[in-house]
Amino acid sequence: MPTQEMKVFPIRKILVPTDFSDTSRNALHYAVQMALRQKANIVLFHAAHVPAVANEEILLQSTRNSVESEAMNHLEALKLDMVREFGFDGIEMITSFGFAVDEINTLVKEQSIDLIVMGTRGASGLSEILIGSNTAEVIEHCVCPVLVVPENARFRIPEAVAFATNYADNDFQSLYLLTEMMKPFGARIAILHIENREEKTEVRFMDWFKGQVQTNIPYSNFSFHLIQGSNLEETLNDFVMNNGISIVAVAMRKRSFFDKLTNRSFTKKMVYHSDIPLLAFHAKTINSNPLF
Repeated sequence: MPTQEMKVFPIRKILVPTDFSDTSRNALHYAVQMALRQKANIVLFHAAHVPAVANEEILLQSTRNSVESEAMNHLEALKLDMVREFGFDGIEMITSFGFAVDEINTLVKEQSIDLIVMGTRGASGLSEILIGSNTAEVIEHCVCPVLVVPENARFRIPEAVAFATNYADNDFQSLYLLTEMMKPFGARIAILHIENREEKTEVRFMDWFKGQVQTNIPYSNFSFHLIQGSNLEETLNDFVMNNGISIVAVAMRKRSFFDKLTNRSFTKKMVYHSDIPLLAFHAKTINSNPLF
């Protein structure tokens, strides 16, 4: 796959949805510190709901105006805090009315968003991060990457990022964008595949994938890991702990081996640290079929 066929999507505009909670505020802190290093701007967004009056099809305009005004005041206060704390004022504020997921999807298209940064609360594992319906739906339907920031996560310059691969052709798209995101940090991108048994074919797949990545993606700080483990979550967790991983990146796709990470039945089995953000790419299907 020649490099010139890949479209580069540098991070220039980051969408941060907020409900004014401490969790979403933490996500904003994370996004601002990324934006400073990516030379990006932020769209700070709140989706409001207005109660209906007697006739459900009629909304009191005064109530709507009041809700919008109050939301904008909160957004302005958040922006002022970011100026005071980080000297960052590249924030555009937007409010709208409707369901958060629908409004986020609309904004991604209208504002040409490159990255969404969302907070999540009460997550003790990677699976739990994705249990929130809003977060899961945004990841599923938005075409741009989504960075999910647990409430206990604090920004640190990423020195190592894990990218879980299943050797799918569309992993190249996600990897290419990941390298663009990591160039300002010079982070090592640890590409890993977890297999529950040792097979020579897996070694050949990894060698092929490694060759394709090194040949076609202009980034020098890769490492490649073929790991044997019967439990996906525990094996990934051990790798994260032992390799100083700051962010775990995955390409979300249907029927993927890594869909297990988003399966609710796995929630209680996860031992994943709650301070590691998840970067989810929306993998697009291209001509070749993934190697499952």
